[in-house]
Amino acid sequence: MGLKPRELWSRFDWQDGSCFRCEQTGLPVAEIGKITVAGRAFPLSACQSCVFRLEQLHYTMSERAVRRQNVPSPTPLHPRPIGQWPTSAALDRPPTHVA
Repeated sequence: MGLKPRELWSRFDWQDGSCFRCEQTGLPVAEIGKITVAGRAFPLSACQSCVFRLEQLHYTMSERAVRRQNVPSPTPLHPRPIGQWPTSAALDRPPTHVA
């Protein structure tokens, strides 16, 4: 991530309020987004600890997504010729579990 907490917090405008995440009241919070309910938008505010934690979660999830995209695909299975059973049994009779 590379951001120290104070550097992250300096990016927000803080005012006293309530944190939507930890539900504490009367502490410095910053608006971090909006939620829409029944067509009305309401601001979401979070305290400094929760802003830092949300930033950590965002970073972690972004890194996982990048790693998933960079994982090499598994080697494709070689297709079997049509009419070949997936066993070593002879092709003149079905496997015993089918008969």
